[in-house]
Amino acid sequence: MWDATKQPDRRTAAGRCGFTLIELVAVISIVGIMSVTAIVAISGTDASRARAAGRAVARDLTFARDRALATGRDTWVSFTVLTSSYSVLVENPATPGRVGAVAIVDPATGASFVVSLGQRESAGVAIQSVTVPGGGNDIGFDWLGRPENAAGTRLTSNATVALSNGVSVTVAAGAGLATSP
Repeated sequence: MWDATKQPDRRTAAGRCGFTLIELVAVISIVGIMSVTAIVAISGTDASRARAAGRAVARDLTFARDRALATGRDTWVSFTVLTSSYSVLVENPATPGRVGAVAIVDPATGASFVVSLGQRESAGVAIQSVTVPGGGNDIGFDWLGRPENAAGTRLTSNATVALSNGVSVTVAAGAGLATSP
């Protein structure tokens, strides 16, 4: 039976009504640390995607060079700044040179070797500029893997593809090796 003369314990009732100051400070500190960590992670995403895209462009340039060495046919990577895309082309034996080159089949997909940046894993990444000695937006490789421009002139200085976030891909003039930091 209920005894009306008994008073409830004030400490117990007060303890169930809220949080202590220490608990509130601890929770606010943890939320603050998590927010800063999330902001840093999100801000680094664009730079990471640009670096990954730079490595992919360097890998595809290396593929084009290796293909030229293996087949003995000139191979080009043709960049389009406006659409942030590039394609890998091979010389047509019937019409030698860059003008008659056709897109090769990507061994990974079975489709034409055309890459568009700014989608999926490279979202937010764009081709800013392409600098090829002698002009143009094509970097080619002769049957010895030496880099050349669209006119078929061997490069005397490095070619550069600049991407978003300050990432660049360089093709060395002598050996044709593509690098990206």
